[in-house]
Amino acid sequence: MNPQQHQLLEESQATHSQPTCSECGTHEPWGLSSWCPKCGYYPALGKCVGQPDLQAGTEQKPQPQTIWELIPEWAWVLGLGVIGSIGLSIAGRFLTQNPAELCLWTLTQASAGALMFLIGQFIAYLYAVSKSAEFGILSIVLNPFKIWRPTISRFPEGAWKLDMAVWGLTLTVGAFAIVGGFEFDSLFDDWGVRKTANVNLVSTIVDQAKQHEGDGAENLEDALNDFAGGTEEAGKEMIPEEEGTTGQLPEFDCLLVGYTTLPDGRIDTVLLASSFNKKLTYAGKLNATDIPADVLEEWQQRLPKLEQFAPFVKVKTKGPTTWIKPKITVNVASKGWAETNQQLIKPQFVSLLQEISVD
Repeated sequence: MNPQQHQLLEESQATHSQPTCSECGTHEPWGLSSWCPKCGYYPALGKCVGQPDLQAGTEQKPQPQTIWELIPEWAWVLGLGVIGSIGLSIAGRFLTQNPAELCLWTLTQASAGALMFLIGQFIAYLYAVSKSAEFGILSIVLNPFKIWRPTISRFPEGAWKLDMAVWGLTLTVGAFAIVGGFEFDSLFDDWGVRKTANVNLVSTIVDQAKQHEGDGAENLEDALNDFAGGTEEAGKEMIPEEEGTTGQLPEFDCLLVGYTTLPDGRIDTVLLASSFNKKLTYAGKLNATDIPADVLEEWQQRLPKLEQFAPFVKVKTKGPTTWIKPKITVNVASKGWAETNQQLIKPQFVSLLQEISVD
């Protein structure tokens, strides 16, 4: 080997022993390129171009080993929130003690859920409008799903918006589908708000009151002897026995006109009147055993204060009877009116109604 060849060999070895890129330290030749083929470093600009910066010591993320590792973190949060919302609905179904509490839980949960859903939907709409001119003021209604595309494209950033909307929707649906306690009547009873008697009953009561004013005060004995439609005892034999039914009994609004008591002063029965053929007529009685305890206790204090001398409706009963002013109305269930004595067939207490006034 001549000296010239030896010099070329030394230069070649020296060149291969030094890195070709001062940025990443690679020994890979550049060829005709002006930048590093590995990291994209361009010496003339002093920075990497065309490729992301190479970070020393960067390790690749491990590949997921199970299907659960494929689920992103934001999806886990969303799913757990949905499960929690369903659990809250189930708890509301079993923890409430009465229909009124069930109804109140339903209203509260549905309202909170609807508010969460609307807030999440509105925030997603505002972000969509800020990112694209294709969304207009009606997009929140006409394209409720499309407006979520800009928000979802940035996940996991901003995933809380979707969480809020989905959790709110789950709460709202669960309130009605799982809790299912939307009973207005029970809510009114719990707050002391009662339904009013139907118009037909109220109008017949008013007509009867006007007739009493025109006729003047009547003697109690005359009122008892002047009984239209036969006695209650005679009618009992002709009232058919109630047969098993699969449907719900019809309901009738009635007026309390009097009551009987036991020897110890406790209420034994209450006498009812109702509208029949546009006329207020005696409709039968309710036994104390068929009346809820709280209602019976209320009447035990209330009815003696409404006592009056003559019956508001002509009735004939056995034993002492206390007549009361036309104030208290109730709703009862019955198979209907008996043709024999024009009384309700075995009336059953359903609920109290608002008191009326004919003064």
